[in-house]
Amino acid sequence: MALLVCKSCKKAFFSNPEKEEICPDCAVRLRELYSSVRGFLRNNSGEAYTAQDISKIMGITLEDVTGLVSMGLLEYKKSRKAAGDDKNSVLTHYRRKRQKASER
Repeated sequence: MALLVCKSCKKAFFSNPEKEEICPDCAVRLRELYSSVRGFLRNNSGEAYTAQDISKIMGITLEDVTGLVSMGLLEYKKSRKAAGDDKNSVLTHYRRKRQKASER
């Protein structure tokens, strides 16, 4: 066990450093937030959204979006439009898993 700083709320907490980057309180809050973000991304699946876009459109902090990525609930994937720069679009793991299952 190590003393870590939550990437979301910046509070200190004890955890296994290889396991968690988010404190237990933020993990619960972010899991609840994830269903809203996932719903938005599924309903707008034809579009590519950056973390900043999701933050602005949904009225949540950028730290919350990056927390969802840290928890493995969202992932970054280069968009075709952003191939030459550092901008990333955010996609859910749910969508990726569904696509892999349909490829079998």
